[in-house]
Amino acid sequence: MFDVELALTLRGSVIVDASWCLEPLAASKDTTCLAQRVQQYLLDPDGTELQLELLSQGSEFSNSVWHALSAIPVGRTLTYAELAKRLDSAPRAVAAGCRRNPYAGIIPCHRVVASNGIGGFMGQADGEFVALKSRLLDYESRLCDSKL
Repeated sequence: MFDVELALTLRGSVIVDASWCLEPLAASKDTTCLAQRVQQYLLDPDGTELQLELLSQGSEFSNSVWHALSAIPVGRTLTYAELAKRLDSAPRAVAAGCRRNPYAGIIPCHRVVASNGIGGFMGQADGEFVALKSRLLDYESRLCDSKL
C-alpha cells in the first residue's frame, strides 16, 4: 500500500489547490488552524463543519459540477450519468468537470463512479489514484457504518 497526504496550497488564507499526494511531502507538517480544521473534517466529515475560502476558478459548468459534488453525502455515491442528469448535461462532461477539480481533497469528486465500476480519479483511469479513490470510498463507508 502507499502513504497519502492532502496538500493544501494557499494564497494568504485562500485555498488555491487541495490535491492528494501519494508520497509524504518533504516539507514540515502544517499545523496551522486551517490545516487542523481540514484534518478534523477528513476524520469526521459529518461531525465537522468546514468553512473554507477557496479561490474562485474554473468555468461556470465546472463550478456547477463542483457544487453538486459537495452535496453528495458522505458514504454515498452517484454515477456520472446520475449526476449528469441532475445537471442537465452528459456523463463525459461531468467526468471532465470532476477531472478539473482543483480541490479533490475537499470537494468530493471521489463520490462519483462509473456505471460499470469505480471510474477514474484525478485524471487517471487506473493506477494509484484510482486505488486511493477506492480507499476513500471504503473509509467513508466505514465511517457511516460506525454511526449506525
